[in-house]
Amino acid sequence: MEAREKISYLKGLIDGQNLTDTPENEKFYGALVDALNSLAEAIEGHEIMHQDLNDYLEQLDDDVTEIEDELDELLDDDEECYDDDYEEFDEEEYTSVKCPFCEKDFYFEPAMYDEDEDLICPHCGKGFKVPEPE
Repeated sequence: MEAREKISYLKGLIDGQNLTDTPENEKFYGALVDALNSLAEAIEGHEIMHQDLNDYLEQLDDDVTEIEDELDELLDDDEECYDDDYEEFDEEEYTSVKCPFCEKDFYFEPAMYDEDEDLICPHCGKGFKVPEPE
């Protein structure tokens, strides 16, 4: 049974049992049924919104899958180009350093910095002198 059907059934029970024999009872049960109707309306609105969002997410998933497939195709076609342009990472060209401010480690290429040039920490953004090689 849906919420609205249950509310109608409850309203029928209230009327059939003659529970609204006094003005106070009539007011109470009327307010109760109104509150339940409001809740049912809100639930229906959320169900519609949920279905719309679900439809939207399914469409996004389809679009992302299509983009991934196209990207895979492009990468397969250009694989030789990437192999030719690839430069190997040479660990000896880079040095690990700890920032004196935030104390986080990061790598930098000493050959790219002059003695008087500050090294900028990628974590905290503060500059400090390039440490002497050990």
